[in-house]
Amino acid sequence: MNIFILEDHLIQQQRLERIVKALCVKHHIRYRHLFSTAKPDRLLAQLEGALDHQLYFLDLEIKNEKHTGLEVAQEIRQKDPYGTIVFVTTHSELAPKTFAYRVAALDFIEKDLPEEEFIQKVEACLQIADERRNLSASPDLFSFENKYTSFQIPFSEILYFETMDVPHKIRLIATSRTLEFYAELHEIAACDERFFRCHRAFVVNLASVRSIDKKNKLVVFDHGASCTVSRRLQKETIEKMEALRQEESPK
Repeated sequence: MNIFILEDHLIQQQRLERIVKALCVKHHIRYRHLFSTAKPDRLLAQLEGALDHQLYFLDLEIKNEKHTGLEVAQEIRQKDPYGTIVFVTTHSELAPKTFAYRVAALDFIEKDLPEEEFIQKVEACLQIADERRNLSASPDLFSFENKYTSFQIPFSEILYFETMDVPHKIRLIATSRTLEFYAELHEIAACDERFFRCHRAFVVNLASVRSIDKKNKLVVFDHGASCTVSRRLQKETIEKMEALRQEESPK
């Protein structure tokens, strides 16, 4: 899990960061990075190719910035639809406005609460976010973890994985986003029977394949996406795709 804090008041930023760190130690909550900033653009830049589950503590009002916390939350939702968003602010009167932005915030914490109550609310949010991350994966949720990264994404969104120019770096092409991480293609192919390495540089999600273009040696997906299939693996790709469809068809 990664934790982000957007707060333009340095003392408040340090306070929240200190509380979060202490609570993570108390409850043995593991996080990869804790990133604090007063600049919305800096926070949003950290989300490119975001993996893993993320937790965001966002101030609603950011001085001298074109973005408000609500606008930042909307952008976060586009890049990280499964992240946990918590608003932390002195402007309690803005709480009803958060619903209009449809960002599905977990909580709204007032900065001027008594310290014990403030800590309790932050603690509850951390525990809920950690529980969400540790929920048992459903059959339609692909969970991947190695020494470099961990993330979860619905199988229904996965189209294919491809190697990149950087050694050991993989790009995941999904319907709603693109993710980059370090791994080996054979690791991915071994994760689930729905994955098949149709080319030395590609692993496809057979459940998302629409057709095989034999002439152009392409695996074709919905949404106009495609990737290369080697000539020698065309037949096996088709066979595995058809076998999967038979398994999934109603008896």
